[in-house]
Amino acid sequence: MDALQLPFAFRISELLPLSRLLRASYQRDRDDFVDLLPEDYKPKFLEKYDAATLAVEKAVRSSVAVAQRGTITARIETLLEALPQLLNRLEARLRRAEGLTVAAKKFGIEPVRRDRNNHEHEGLAESLRTLLQNIEANQKPLADKGQKPEENAQIQELYDKLVADSTAQGSSLSDQRLLTADNVKLFRTLYAPMKELMDDGKSLYKSSGDAKLKDYTLRKILQQVRREQAGDAAAAKAA
Repeated sequence: MDALQLPFAFRISELLPLSRLLRASYQRDRDDFVDLLPEDYKPKFLEKYDAATLAVEKAVRSSVAVAQRGTITARIETLLEALPQLLNRLEARLRRAEGLTVAAKKFGIEPVRRDRNNHEHEGLAESLRTLLQNIEANQKPLADKGQKPEENAQIQELYDKLVADSTAQGSSLSDQRLLTADNVKLFRTLYAPMKELMDDGKSLYKSSGDAKLKDYTLRKILQQVRREQAGDAAAAKAA
């Protein structure tokens, strides 16, 4: 097999969501699988499955970070370094501010922190947009607690530069960039037990007409993943 040949035909970005759905179905139906193949579905099956999933997650995060470090400007790096302190100061003022149009916990600070820490620069632009909208709608109560215009301006500048960088160079990682020999080995290691679950799930539930069959049918699970991803994308645009 070619070192860069994938064992599946769907997008790489769909592998992890598929693995999680299959894992949840297996946990629910574990007794049936153990009864079918007791030697194959010992407790270590799930340990190995989780280890393979974690390895893929780390590889994807690392590849994303490397690609994005190569595209973002030095000014964005500086703004990203300043962002945690800006968020901490904003959060302290939110705790004391009165008359906010949205609860402090719903203000949008945590999504910004998460996207920044995970190097999700495309997602960070979206979460910053929501945060900036809330800051704009609550300028007076925040200013009353000490929020400075220049602090808001720094957050705005980071958002503007992320959007510009994304437009100019693209901040999301394509499947092509993930196609390295080392990564493909990890994808194959994870997909092997996923395929076993799908094959054995069909053996368990196909003849009985059990509704669980759809949870082990690749076409059906892919449809679910794509619906969820489309919904997430639509929600982000509407925010």
